[in-house]
Amino acid sequence: MLTKKLAEEIVEQTMLRLSRNLNVMDTNGMILASGESARVDRIHEGAAYVAKTDTLLWIHENNIHEWPGSKPGVNLPIRYKTKLVGVIGITGSEEELRDVATLVQLTTEMMVHQSLITSETEWKRTARGLVFKELVNGHPLSVAALDRMSMLSILLKGPFTLIVVLQNERSHIPNRLADWVTERMGISTILSGSDYGRALPFLVWGVEREFVKMRVEIMCEQKSVSIAQVAIGKTVFTEAEIHVAYETAYQALQLGSKSEIISDFETIEMRALMSANQLPLHVEFTEKVLGGLDETLYETLHTYLNHEQHANDTSNMLGIHRHTLSYRLKRITEITGLDPTQFTSAVQLYYAILLKEGAK
Repeated sequence: MLTKKLAEEIVEQTMLRLSRNLNVMDTNGMILASGESARVDRIHEGAAYVAKTDTLLWIHENNIHEWPGSKPGVNLPIRYKTKLVGVIGITGSEEELRDVATLVQLTTEMMVHQSLITSETEWKRTARGLVFKELVNGHPLSVAALDRMSMLSILLKGPFTLIVVLQNERSHIPNRLADWVTERMGISTILSGSDYGRALPFLVWGVEREFVKMRVEIMCEQKSVSIAQVAIGKTVFTEAEIHVAYETAYQALQLGSKSEIISDFETIEMRALMSANQLPLHVEFTEKVLGGLDETLYETLHTYLNHEQHANDTSNMLGIHRHTLSYRLKRITEITGLDPTQFTSAVQLYYAILLKEGAK
């Protein structure tokens, strides 16, 4: 756990303040770094004893013969979370060092703690990303992924909902966004994926969809991070279906209304189904059906079909007289060859509108 690089940093920083030679050893007594470079990569018998017994050792003229290759001074254990990770040795007499030895030990442990905490955090972040990648690829989990999940204490249980958070470009900081979303969602069973061009995916498990949606709404009300859009994918109930939740979340991000910050796959599912892998045919069809309509007639048709073909509701929404609406519907029929007041024609017209909206 104690690297050579960290050992060298400890020696350099401590010797600047202490004006004493310093050695840093691993748990086998091997000198990793020293103010006396000739001693590096040699076994320090006193340090090996400290590592074995987890007690400090003073070496002085009376017992130096017991520790070949050693010099007078003190050797102290370095601990990280109660675990011994190395030994630090300071050269000098007991009288000179007694008042500073414990302070050096504590300072060293603080440096080790900070370094290892950072390394541990980065490892966990990387491991979570690798687990996430396997969960969403649609293939059985590898042994390595299962091992990482065990070390990270990830216990999966349905339902599974995936959200994608799109951050505004100017405030785009991937790691900060991942931590911020995790904290604001207030759900312990959440796993962030990798950053793909400002869009960061998160898997939530063991929580009902409505609760996830509620937490997303609360999160979007926060102002500390600038979010452009949040997409919510389809909720699934088995690990094998997680890739579906992932794919549908990105479809919701792509096809959702840009005027709304939250895009739910449930509201655009039909559009997503019709948008898949048929773009050239979609463009041709929408142009054939809707290409002759001007902006006013298109808005009228869109509103009329969205209001379940109710003339009164449509007129009120558009702020026009019913006679004006009837005239516009007749013009739409003349131009498209499809009568929006008739079911079969209305289905085709609505299909064309969905395709057109999905292509935007």
